[in-house]
Amino acid sequence: MTNVLLVDDDRTSVNLVKMLLELDGFKVTVCYDIASAQAAATAETAAVIVDYHLRAGDNGLALVKAIREGKTAAATNTLTILTTGDQRKEEEAAAAGVDKFMLKPYPPSTLSQTIRDLLAA
Repeated sequence: MTNVLLVDDDRTSVNLVKMLLELDGFKVTVCYDIASAQAAATAETAAVIVDYHLRAGDNGLALVKAIREGKTAAATNTLTILTTGDQRKEEEAAAAGVDKFMLKPYPPSTLSQTIRDLLAA
């Protein structure tokens, strides 16, 4: 079972995405902020899906940078997907080492296939 860390402060969105990923066979750990996500990331974390804008001024790119710099227990090459409603953040995401930028709203049904495709690459 592929372990996915889902980081978003929108509980409605999180519940929907978590349910869909679990139905597709993923094991999902949910976090609502960067600090808890950094603590929850493990060597078994295969993919991280993080929202760009989080409460309390948190920015999802901080988590991506922490992973890439080896500041979490997740591997530095862990698959990272950044989601946001702001297309202007795509260049910043790429510069931070994000593997996939997804503009919200995205069809939730495509997320599982996107994860599988990127992990297989």
